[in-house]
Amino acid sequence: MSGNLQPDTLTYKSTVFDFAFHPTENIIATALITGHINCVKYIPGSGNNESLWNVRPSKKSCRGLAFSHDGAGLFTVSKDGTIGALDVNTGDVLIKKPDAHDQPINSIKLLTETILATGDDGGTIKLWDVRTGSETMQYSDHDDFISDFDFDTDSKTLVASSGQGTISVYDIRKPNMLAMSANQDDELLSLCIVKDRRKVVVGSQEGVLNIYSWGDWGDCTDRFIGHPNSIDTICKIDEDTVATGSSDGIIRIIDILPNKFQGIVGEHEDFPIECIRLSHDKTYLASCSHDDTVRFWDVRYLTSNRDEEEDDSQEAQEMNEDKDDDSDHEEGGGEGGAGSGGMDVDSDDSDAPKKKDNRRPKKQAPAQSNPSFFDDL
Repeated sequence: MSGNLQPDTLTYKSTVFDFAFHPTENIIATALITGHINCVKYIPGSGNNESLWNVRPSKKSCRGLAFSHDGAGLFTVSKDGTIGALDVNTGDVLIKKPDAHDQPINSIKLLTETILATGDDGGTIKLWDVRTGSETMQYSDHDDFISDFDFDTDSKTLVASSGQGTISVYDIRKPNMLAMSANQDDELLSLCIVKDRRKVVVGSQEGVLNIYSWGDWGDCTDRFIGHPNSIDTICKIDEDTVATGSSDGIIRIIDILPNKFQGIVGEHEDFPIECIRLSHDKTYLASCSHDDTVRFWDVRYLTSNRDEEEDDSQEAQEMNEDKDDDSDHEEGGGEGGAGSGGMDVDSDDSDAPKKKDNRRPKKQAPAQSNPSFFDDL
């Protein structure tokens, strides 16, 4: 694949802890161990990237970033337990909430337009109302660091992984934990929800992908072994496919159920990968590593191939249905024929699970901006 399809690599003088893609524009924000936060407009081709701003709201390391729903604000979390919000256009500090956590904050995720989740090194999870900046919920069910979050919008369910070897499940409308998995005796470092909320894939320190069935949280129901080192980050490509970033510096593509290694997207030589994320238009997969870079990988071939397969499958299904209809008409011979009399036969086994249509829905028009604490500033 020609290299000019990707934007230039972003190179820094210190370690990149995290980065985030803008929800609608070709903008990426990076968080450094020095506390600096950079905002860059990425453009395909050599020498085309445009630096928008560079700020240092805290002298402590910035450990996580998350754009607001409308992309106007950028939430930040730091080692000193501070949560902040920056203006994406200027980099100005809009909100700074010191001592939001007693321990260094390790994870952040925007769950809804108004709810932000953060998790710290002590195992505490907090939910925040971004309109007021107030804490709405606190969960203290873990004894070790919160490594990652994922969220299901339909059921309002938050799933968290932790260094103590368990995942926990929360309905964000309720004050108590719904479930916690059995201890895997291994640090769980990353996770994502796949298969239309039927499975949760969790990466571990030992390089094992643990696969949990939704609602059956006691123990994993399947495992994928093959990563030689820890799986530090996972990114969902589609409902059947994930990308994994490992401490051996390699980004792999894995099919889930049936579990299959598909190939390698790219690598950072032997430097551990901290984070991988998919751009808003699913054109690029970006990765940051201990080599102090953020690299872009063109992955349109992954999503386009999947779309073609799904279209072919849908077309074949429709053709089969047409053939079945023609066959029924010929055999039926009218109302008194064999096709209409006697027993009604369902084409699917009633006890077999129905296959869901995994095609991605059409993009909806952007929702009207809800009031947020950015509006007043």
